[in-house]
Amino acid sequence: MMIQMIGALLTVLTSTIAGIYWGVQTVYRIEELQELKRAMIMLQNQISFLTKPLPEALEDIGKKTDSVISHLFCSVAKEMEQRQGQSGEEIWRQSVLQWQNTTYLEKEDIDAMLCFGNSLGYLDIIQQKASIALFLEYIETTVENLQEKSKKQMKLYPSMGILTGLLLVVVLL
Repeated sequence: MMIQMIGALLTVLTSTIAGIYWGVQTVYRIEELQELKRAMIMLQNQISFLTKPLPEALEDIGKKTDSVISHLFCSVAKEMEQRQGQSGEEIWRQSVLQWQNTTYLEKEDIDAMLCFGNSLGYLDIIQQKASIALFLEYIETTVENLQEKSKKQMKLYPSMGILTGLLLVVVLL
């Protein structure tokens, strides 16, 4: 009887923790999108005011940002400095595709980043700023939607975890 109670408690506890984890994933995605927004604003400022070469600008941004976003910008800068016959777009694409498994960003976020990368290094300053502004608009819209969604998920998923655990306990006992 005691083993069944411990098993039931562990089942409910595990499913509750899984529910909390699923609920928090959206919060992590929001944080990464906000950090990406901060990095893009810095890139826009670097392009507008400092006119640094793109690899230097990306490296500076990588050093000033936190989390996995800094790894992306640093790896792109490093690859651009080596420049093995690849365009800025190809380097950005390869780096983002390698990096995507280390982040909470979803497919549509990665697609937007790849779309932004299509203009990286090709356009003049005005068009480059417009491309960044478009990407920033995507981030802002996505963050607003996710913040509303996050409030609901933070309540829903832990509750679903508890109920799923209780259902498993009832079915197994």
